[in-house]
Amino acid sequence: MSGEFLLTLKETPSFEGELSLRLIKDSDSEGRASYSLVCEKKPPFDREEVPLIVAVRSGVFGDHLGLKEITTSIGWRKDIPPEEVEEILDTLKSQIPSAVPEAISGLDGTTYELLIERGSNMVQFTWWCGPPRVWKALGELSTRLLNRANASSMTKSLQSDTRKQLIKQLQGKLAEHRATLEEKSKELLRTHNDRCHELARSLRATGLTCPACGQHSKEIRFIDKSPDAKSYFICRLCGRSFRPEDLQLKGLM
Repeated sequence: MSGEFLLTLKETPSFEGELSLRLIKDSDSEGRASYSLVCEKKPPFDREEVPLIVAVRSGVFGDHLGLKEITTSIGWRKDIPPEEVEEILDTLKSQIPSAVPEAISGLDGTTYELLIERGSNMVQFTWWCGPPRVWKALGELSTRLLNRANASSMTKSLQSDTRKQLIKQLQGKLAEHRATLEEKSKELLRTHNDRCHELARSLRATGLTCPACGQHSKEIRFIDKSPDAKSYFICRLCGRSFRPEDLQLKGLM
């Protein structure tokens, strides 16, 4: 990539891929300057793609089905009028702060990184969600560049039809996979609670042996959580709870 790098802005949301913007100055043979914003967006392009990419990488759909196609970055370039670039550069010259900002931290959210380059020299600003008050001008400048890049619209329009079809196909496969897992979970829950009811009948007839204290008695309470959750038992003698699998581990069934 030719030209002089003036600044780089990176936007990194919690649940999307990084968006990188590079402001570049090019000069023709007569010294006339032109400016452009070179943009690159890494997948996932939105939150809905996150589980799809995770599922493909973990082999849920087989041997990395379409992984390369859905994890390839999209790039584009937008020309910027010289007068707009002059305003941006004037902002950097006049309002770059020297004050140390207040400490702010968080979990989910978007991280921003603004790197200003001049030859071998550079200065970097990083903030989470919104910039500190002393960096307000940098936040406004970043918003201006992000609006110019129009990443949401560009990633939609520049995606290949192959990728769009593959995403749709994977969404269907993931829905089927989740439905299968949910049905298996419900079946395991039904089996567990059926076994608990069998043990409850044994409890009423002859009692059960608590796997925690080893006492065989009818002083055991049956907590019936069916059909929505796992049922269990509580020994009144020691106060410990247990389930059928605990009896199996102790060899008490």
